[in-house]
Amino acid sequence: MTSSSFPYSAAELDQFRQVQRLGYDMAAAVEAQLSEGMTEADVCRLIVKAQAAHQVTQVFHQPYAWFGRHTVLGEGPGPAAVGVLDLASAGVLPHRSFLPTGAALADGVPLILDLAPAVHGIAADVGYSCVFGQNYTFDELDRGLARIRSFLTDLVRVGETMSALTRELQALVGRRGWESCHAHYPDRALGHLVFPLEPDPAARSLLPGFGAAAAAGLLAAGRAALDDPRVYPVWNDSTRADHRPTPGLWALEPHIARDGVGVKFEELLVVTEDDAYWLDDHLLHTQRWAAAGYSVTPLAAA
Repeated sequence: MTSSSFPYSAAELDQFRQVQRLGYDMAAAVEAQLSEGMTEADVCRLIVKAQAAHQVTQVFHQPYAWFGRHTVLGEGPGPAAVGVLDLASAGVLPHRSFLPTGAALADGVPLILDLAPAVHGIAADVGYSCVFGQNYTFDELDRGLARIRSFLTDLVRVGETMSALTRELQALVGRRGWESCHAHYPDRALGHLVFPLEPDPAARSLLPGFGAAAAAGLLAAGRAALDDPRVYPVWNDSTRADHRPTPGLWALEPHIARDGVGVKFEELLVVTEDDAYWLDDHLLHTQRWAAAGYSVTPLAAA
């Protein structure tokens, strides 16, 4: 893929849309099975079971479930971005593992489900937040995400670079008294490129937590960026991302927190040479926001 050509037809975009909807359908099915006392490991097993029921045999990354304070992922500014190639060399996820803890569901506990199914090589990456019962901090942050979703597309459309957009979002979130959780993701990622997957190779994944083929694709893009920085596959606040996103599909995952409650969504953003739009406007979180009457006016300085 070059930095100036959009690589997908309308029919191919529809394939990605269908896999993304499948991911959200599985998240909804898992949410319907939640019960008090379930642990993060229990819920991860439910996701794996749902994927098996839909004959999902390949993933972009393994599924995660985070409850309570784990939805924030970490404290403080987080580690510096090191680059996707150096992540492979290190062989570990930075700062804090995404793996399940012993946290259990109770009334008012927020949770995040993150799963990334692939069907016949067509991948999606889905992040869905919900709450077991009622949590007013969750509601506040969820309202903010509805407006952040519009904020992101507006800035991409006017040509903002990935690093500048990430820093602007971090500042905007901070002025609201919220935390930005992206510093605790691999390579401080606000998002990453998504692409069709080859069959998983027999060798283990070089990026822990990612499927072997997905890791191979990300690393190939990272190596290509050594010659053409405009194709770097991670959307973050580093100098490596100091350019407009490469035309293609990007999984964006704005993740904000306050007082030990983290809320996010993750879905596919279509970036063309001169436009950007969400692949699907009819997902679990957008439907929840519409039913609640939340504003989607782009978030601006308080």
